[in-house]
Amino acid sequence: MNRKHMRGTYTVEFAFIGLLVFTLLFGVLEMGRLYFTVNALNEAVRRGTRLASVCNISDPVVLRRAIFNAATDAGTSQLIGNLATTNLTLTYLDVNGALVANPADLVSVNGFRAIRYVRLSLQNFVFNLFIPGFGVPITLPEFRATLPRESLGRHSGSGEITPC
Repeated sequence: MNRKHMRGTYTVEFAFIGLLVFTLLFGVLEMGRLYFTVNALNEAVRRGTRLASVCNISDPVVLRRAIFNAATDAGTSQLIGNLATTNLTLTYLDVNGALVANPADLVSVNGFRAIRYVRLSLQNFVFNLFIPGFGVPITLPEFRATLPRESLGRHSGSGEITPC
């Protein structure tokens, strides 16, 4: 064949190969984003549990700091697009792992004194793909961390509340 008849063939070949290469490139980038998001969510839960074990029970700063925001920033996460404090569930558990009904009650035996563990969980987080044509949302599994309680925002001697 002569060059005149081959001119369109190169364009068609590039279109097929280019489509494969760009699909592979976007796939690799999306897998990297997904891996980063999963690690950041795992760190957010771990970080929030650590803060909750040493900070006051009713302190809203704990969840704000857990999602990588400043203590005064009540919006969505600065690091992960659609993560908000409403995605997090903070619970206090007794020695058997049962939920403490009223953790803020300082007097009751079933309140503050019953707390032995702090658990933070993140459920139903949706990861959205950026691949053109594949805008499929992926619901990630639950992230959960449990730690033993520490001070829970109180000094051991005086019982005073310490801010976080």
